[in-house]
Amino acid sequence: MINTKTTLAFAAIFLTVSPFLSAQDNKDYFTVAGEASTLTSVAPGKDATPPEPAGFSSLMGVNKGAEGGLVNAGLAAWSVVTSGAPSGTYASAYASAIPGFSFNWGNITGWKGPKEMVYSYKVTNKMGVDVINVKYKISFFYGGTEDYSNKTSRLDSYVAQATGQTIPKEKQMQGRYITNFTVQPVSVKVMWGWKFDLAVRMSDPMNIGTKMKPIAALQASLNWIRSTPFSTDGGTLTYNVDGLGNFKDLTQMEKDLTGNIAPVLISATPAVPWN
Repeated sequence: MINTKTTLAFAAIFLTVSPFLSAQDNKDYFTVAGEASTLTSVAPGKDATPPEPAGFSSLMGVNKGAEGGLVNAGLAAWSVVTSGAPSGTYASAYASAIPGFSFNWGNITGWKGPKEMVYSYKVTNKMGVDVINVKYKISFFYGGTEDYSNKTSRLDSYVAQATGQTIPKEKQMQGRYITNFTVQPVSVKVMWGWKFDLAVRMSDPMNIGTKMKPIAALQASLNWIRSTPFSTDGGTLTYNVDGLGNFKDLTQMEKDLTGNIAPVLISATPAVPWN
Protein backbone atom coordinates (compact mmCIF):
# COMPACT_ATOMS: atom_id res chain seq x y z
CA MET A 1 0.00 0.00 0.00
CA ILE A 2 1.38 3.44 -0.93
CA ASN A 3 1.93 5.82 1.97
CA THR A 4 0.24 9.01 0.80
CA LYS A 5 1.99 11.27 3.32
CA THR A 6 5.43 9.91 2.37
CA THR A 7 4.68 10.31 -1.34
CA LEU A 8 3.51 13.91 -0.91
CA ALA A 9 6.51 14.77 1.23
CA PHE A 10 8.88 13.32 -1.35
CA ALA A 11 7.14 15.24 -4.14
CA ALA A 12 7.42 18.48 -2.14
CA ILE A 13 11.17 17.98 -1.61
CA PHE A 14 11.67 17.11 -5.27
CA LEU A 15 9.84 20.23 -6.45
CA THR A 16 11.79 22.38 -3.97
CA VAL A 17 15.26 21.08 -4.90
CA SER A 18 14.96 20.24 -8.59
CA PRO A 19 14.59 23.89 -9.78
CA PHE A 20 18.19 24.48 -8.62
CA LEU A 21 19.40 21.85 -11.08
CA SER A 22 19.62 22.43 -14.80
CA ALA A 23 17.82 19.99 -17.04
CA GLN A 24 21.13 18.24 -17.84
CA ASP A 25 22.27 18.21 -14.19
CA ASN A 26 18.92 16.80 -13.18
CA LYS A 27 19.33 14.01 -15.75
CA ASP A 28 22.95 13.34 -14.74
CA TYR A 29 22.08 13.27 -11.03
CA PHE A 30 19.58 10.47 -11.59
CA THR A 31 21.68 8.49 -14.11
CA VAL A 32 23.99 5.67 -13.02
CA ALA A 33 27.56 6.03 -14.30
CA GLY A 34 28.97 3.05 -12.43
CA GLU A 35 28.35 0.52 -9.70
CA ALA A 36 30.50 -1.96 -7.81
CA SER A 37 30.22 -4.56 -5.07
CA THR A 38 33.61 -4.91 -3.39
CA LEU A 39 34.91 -7.22 -0.65
CA THR A 40 36.58 -4.90 1.85
CA SER A 41 37.56 -7.19 4.75
CA VAL A 42 37.56 -10.83 5.88
CA ALA A 43 37.72 -12.29 9.40
CA PRO A 44 38.45 -16.06 9.18
CA GLY A 45 36.91 -17.09 12.50
CA LYS A 46 38.31 -19.03 15.45
CA ASP A 47 37.12 -21.81 17.75
CA ALA A 48 33.82 -20.64 19.17
CA THR A 49 30.55 -21.76 20.73
CA PRO A 50 27.64 -20.18 18.88
CA PRO A 51 24.31 -19.73 20.65
CA GLU A 52 21.69 -22.40 20.01
CA PRO A 53 19.43 -21.37 17.12
CA ALA A 54 16.05 -20.18 18.36
CA GLY A 55 14.22 -22.59 16.06
CA PHE A 56 16.33 -25.58 16.99
CA SER A 57 14.19 -26.84 19.87
CA SER A 58 11.21 -27.29 17.54
CA LEU A 59 13.19 -29.92 15.63
CA MET A 60 13.83 -32.13 18.64
CA GLY A 61 12.15 -35.50 18.28
CA VAL A 62 11.10 -34.79 14.69
CA ASN A 63 12.25 -37.01 11.84
CA LYS A 64 12.88 -34.71 8.89
CA GLY A 65 14.07 -37.22 6.30
CA ALA A 66 16.82 -39.64 5.46
CA GLU A 67 19.97 -39.73 7.54
CA GLY A 68 22.33 -37.05 6.40
CA GLY A 69 19.33 -34.86 5.59
CA LEU A 70 19.74 -31.20 6.52
CA VAL A 71 17.23 -28.56 7.54
CA ASN A 72 17.26 -24.80 8.02
CA ALA A 73 16.45 -24.06 11.66
CA GLY A 74 16.28 -20.33 10.90
CA LEU A 75 14.64 -18.11 8.30
CA ALA A 76 14.44 -18.55 4.54
CA ALA A 77 14.20 -14.81 3.78
CA TRP A 78 14.57 -11.42 5.46
CA SER A 79 15.18 -7.74 4.71
CA VAL A 80 18.54 -6.05 5.27
CA VAL A 81 17.91 -2.53 3.92
CA THR A 82 14.47 -1.07 3.30
CA SER A 83 13.93 2.27 1.52
CA GLY A 84 17.51 3.31 2.16
CA ALA A 85 17.56 2.49 5.88
CA PRO A 86 18.55 -0.61 7.90
CA SER A 87 15.60 -2.97 8.21
CA GLY A 88 14.18 -3.65 11.65
CA THR A 89 14.14 -7.41 11.01
CA TYR A 90 17.82 -8.11 10.27
CA ALA A 91 19.02 -8.20 13.89
CA SER A 92 17.26 -11.49 14.71
CA ALA A 93 17.44 -13.03 11.24
CA TYR A 94 19.72 -15.96 10.44
CA ALA A 95 19.80 -19.32 8.67
CA SER A 96 21.36 -22.67 9.59
CA ALA A 97 22.15 -25.98 7.92
CA ILE A 98 21.98 -28.69 10.57
CA PRO A 99 20.82 -32.33 10.74
CA GLY A 100 17.07 -32.85 10.64
CA PHE A 101 17.03 -35.73 13.13
CA SER A 102 16.49 -35.57 16.87
CA PHE A 103 19.78 -34.91 18.64
CA ASN A 104 21.26 -32.84 21.45
CA TRP A 105 22.51 -29.40 20.41
CA GLY A 106 25.05 -29.48 23.22
CA ASN A 107 26.74 -32.48 21.60
CA ILE A 108 27.53 -30.58 18.40
CA THR A 109 31.11 -29.43 18.96
CA GLY A 110 34.05 -28.09 17.01
CA TRP A 111 32.39 -24.86 15.88
CA LYS A 112 34.55 -22.13 14.38
CA GLY A 113 33.58 -18.58 13.69
CA PRO A 114 32.08 -16.35 13.03
CA LYS A 115 33.74 -16.04 9.64
CA GLU A 116 32.94 -12.55 8.42
CA MET A 117 33.06 -10.84 5.04
CA VAL A 118 32.29 -7.13 4.70
CA TYR A 119 31.15 -5.86 1.30
CA SER A 120 30.70 -2.35 -0.01
CA TYR A 121 28.03 -1.71 -2.65
CA LYS A 122 28.46 1.69 -4.30
CA VAL A 123 26.57 3.49 -7.05
CA THR A 124 28.01 6.64 -8.66
CA ASN A 125 25.96 8.97 -10.85
CA LYS A 126 27.07 10.95 -13.92
CA MET A 127 27.86 13.96 -11.73
CA GLY A 128 30.49 11.85 -9.92
CA VAL A 129 28.44 11.65 -6.72
CA ASP A 130 28.25 8.39 -4.77
CA VAL A 131 24.47 8.35 -4.47
CA ILE A 132 24.33 4.88 -2.83
CA ASN A 133 27.04 3.63 -0.48
CA VAL A 134 26.06 0.58 1.55
CA LYS A 135 28.27 -1.74 3.58
CA TYR A 136 26.92 -5.10 4.67
CA LYS A 137 28.42 -8.01 6.58
CA ILE A 138 28.01 -11.71 5.85
CA SER A 139 28.92 -13.98 8.77
CA PHE A 140 28.47 -17.62 9.76
CA PHE A 141 29.68 -20.34 12.14
CA TYR A 142 30.91 -23.56 10.57
CA GLY A 143 32.52 -26.92 11.28
CA GLY A 144 30.14 -28.14 13.98
CA THR A 145 30.13 -31.95 14.19
CA GLU A 146 28.67 -34.76 16.32
CA ASP A 147 30.43 -35.71 19.53
CA TYR A 148 29.96 -39.43 20.29
CA SER A 149 31.62 -39.40 23.70
CA ASN A 150 28.31 -39.89 25.51
CA LYS A 151 24.98 -41.67 25.03
CA THR A 152 22.88 -38.56 24.42
CA SER A 153 24.38 -37.81 21.03
CA ARG A 154 22.82 -38.78 17.71
CA LEU A 155 24.04 -42.18 16.47
CA ASP A 156 23.77 -43.87 13.13
CA SER A 157 21.49 -46.54 14.61
CA TYR A 158 18.72 -45.55 17.02
CA VAL A 159 18.26 -49.22 17.96
CA ALA A 160 21.89 -49.47 19.02
CA GLN A 161 21.56 -46.21 20.94
CA ALA A 162 18.49 -47.48 22.79
CA THR A 163 20.14 -50.79 23.71
CA GLY A 164 23.44 -49.22 24.70
CA GLN A 165 25.45 -50.97 22.02
CA THR A 166 28.73 -49.51 20.83
CA ILE A 167 28.68 -48.09 17.34
CA PRO A 168 31.80 -48.84 15.28
CA LYS A 169 33.69 -45.66 14.40
CA GLU A 170 33.23 -46.25 10.67
CA LYS A 171 29.43 -46.18 11.18
CA GLN A 172 29.40 -43.00 13.21
CA MET A 173 28.11 -39.95 11.38
CA GLN A 174 30.61 -37.10 11.37
CA GLY A 175 29.19 -34.06 9.63
CA ARG A 176 30.25 -30.45 9.20
CA TYR A 177 27.38 -28.03 9.74
CA ILE A 178 26.57 -24.31 9.51
CA THR A 179 24.72 -22.13 11.99
CA ASN A 180 23.87 -18.47 12.56
CA PHE A 181 24.39 -17.40 8.94
CA THR A 182 23.49 -13.70 8.85
CA VAL A 183 23.59 -10.70 6.52
CA GLN A 184 23.54 -7.39 8.37
CA PRO A 185 24.00 -3.74 7.37
CA VAL A 186 27.18 -2.06 8.61
CA SER A 187 26.47 1.39 7.20
CA VAL A 188 23.86 2.80 4.84
CA LYS A 189 24.14 6.09 2.97
CA VAL A 190 21.58 6.89 0.27
CA MET A 191 21.39 10.37 -1.26
CA TRP A 192 18.25 12.41 -1.78
CA GLY A 193 16.01 11.21 -4.60
CA TRP A 194 17.42 7.66 -4.57
CA LYS A 195 16.01 4.57 -2.87
CA PHE A 196 17.69 1.27 -2.14
CA ASP A 197 16.39 -2.06 -0.85
CA LEU A 198 18.36 -5.21 -0.05
CA ALA A 199 16.80 -8.54 0.95
CA VAL A 200 18.15 -12.06 1.55
CA ARG A 201 16.67 -15.28 0.22
CA MET A 202 18.24 -18.57 1.31
CA SER A 203 18.37 -21.84 -0.59
CA ASP A 204 17.38 -25.06 1.12
CA PRO A 205 20.40 -26.61 2.88
CA MET A 206 22.43 -28.95 0.68
CA ASN A 207 24.70 -31.89 1.52
CA ILE A 208 27.84 -31.66 -0.62
CA GLY A 209 29.50 -34.51 1.27
CA THR A 210 28.34 -38.09 1.77
CA LYS A 211 25.57 -39.74 3.78
CA MET A 212 27.89 -40.63 6.66
CA LYS A 213 30.09 -37.53 6.34
CA PRO A 214 27.68 -34.76 5.34
CA ILE A 215 29.03 -31.31 4.58
CA ALA A 216 26.38 -28.61 4.84
CA ALA A 217 26.13 -25.87 2.22
CA LEU A 218 23.93 -22.79 1.94
CA GLN A 219 23.44 -20.42 -0.97
CA ALA A 220 22.27 -16.89 -0.30
CA SER A 221 20.80 -14.58 -2.92
CA LEU A 222 20.90 -10.90 -2.02
CA ASN A 223 18.21 -9.24 -4.12
CA TRP A 224 18.64 -5.48 -4.52
CA ILE A 225 16.40 -2.80 -5.96
CA ARG A 226 17.41 0.81 -6.56
CA SER A 227 15.08 3.48 -7.80
CA THR A 228 14.72 7.16 -8.58
CA PRO A 229 11.62 9.17 -9.51
CA PHE A 230 12.35 8.16 -13.12
CA SER A 231 13.55 4.55 -13.11
CA THR A 232 13.83 1.30 -11.16
CA ASP A 233 16.55 -1.33 -11.52
CA GLY A 234 17.37 -4.51 -9.69
CA GLY A 235 19.68 -7.48 -9.56
CA THR A 236 21.01 -10.34 -7.46
CA LEU A 237 24.30 -10.97 -5.66
CA THR A 238 24.88 -14.66 -4.92
CA TYR A 239 27.11 -16.19 -2.24
CA ASN A 240 27.79 -19.79 -1.17
CA VAL A 241 29.13 -21.06 2.18
CA ASP A 242 29.79 -24.57 3.46
CA GLY A 243 30.49 -26.45 6.68
CA LEU A 244 34.24 -26.46 6.04
CA GLY A 245 34.32 -22.67 6.20
CA ASN A 246 34.57 -22.04 2.47
CA PHE A 247 33.01 -18.86 1.11
CA LYS A 248 32.39 -18.22 -2.59
CA ASP A 249 31.25 -15.02 -4.26
CA LEU A 250 29.40 -16.64 -7.15
CA THR A 251 28.51 -13.30 -8.75
CA GLN A 252 32.17 -12.27 -8.95
CA MET A 253 33.22 -15.73 -10.14
CA GLU A 254 30.71 -15.48 -12.99
CA LYS A 255 32.03 -12.04 -13.94
CA ASP A 256 35.59 -13.35 -13.94
CA LEU A 257 34.61 -16.26 -16.19
CA THR A 258 32.66 -14.19 -18.70
CA GLY A 259 34.49 -10.87 -18.54
CA ASN A 260 37.07 -11.77 -21.19
CA ILE A 261 34.65 -13.37 -23.61
CA ALA A 262 34.51 -11.34 -26.80
CA PRO A 263 31.08 -10.27 -28.02
CA VAL A 264 29.51 -12.46 -30.65
CA LEU A 265 29.91 -10.99 -34.10
CA ILE A 266 27.01 -11.56 -36.45
CA SER A 267 28.27 -11.88 -39.98
CA ALA A 268 26.34 -10.42 -42.83
CA THR A 269 23.93 -12.80 -44.49
CA PRO A 270 25.31 -13.69 -47.92
CA ALA A 271 23.18 -12.79 -50.88
CA VAL A 272 21.37 -15.79 -52.37
CA PRO A 273 20.69 -15.57 -56.12
CA TRP A 274 17.16 -16.40 -57.16
CA ASN A 275 18.28 -17.99 -60.39
